[in-house]
Amino acid sequence: MTEFTDEQLSEYKDFFSLFDKTGENRIAYFEVGECLRAFGENPTNAEVSKVLNNPSQDAMNSKFVSFDEFLPMLAQVKRQAHDTSFEDMNEGLKVFDKENNGTVSGAELRHVLVTLGEKLSEEEVEQLLAGQEDSNGCVNYEAFIKLVMQG
Repeated sequence: MTEFTDEQLSEYKDFFSLFDKTGENRIAYFEVGECLRAFGENPTNAEVSKVLNNPSQDAMNSKFVSFDEFLPMLAQVKRQAHDTSFEDMNEGLKVFDKENNGTVSGAELRHVLVTLGEKLSEEEVEQLLAGQEDSNGCVNYEAFIKLVMQG
């Protein structure tokens, strides 16, 4: 636990307590990812599963993590954090730019966002793409990436 200052520990404990619905200084496994994200991290679902030692679905719904058990998980996620660059995202979307004109089909982008990788819900995709499509139903992916990276 020496990776964190006393001030950080105090702040983290306060944050953690917001997820502690039982008052027993613990949170359910299924809340760990959301809690890590509330701490400013952005782990994938696979990374969350890894820090929890790849639990079964039953364990996700029935097991709990104490604050002291959570801290090493937070430290591990912080160490493994990787920032996705504009270039990385641009290269990923360029694959779908069939006409090599800086745009991708909005329908194809929707399909990719709900079916591949860290899947988004239909509602999340609609929020992301609101106002991004041109009259042909295409999305300028460089502008889209900039919008996504702004948060």
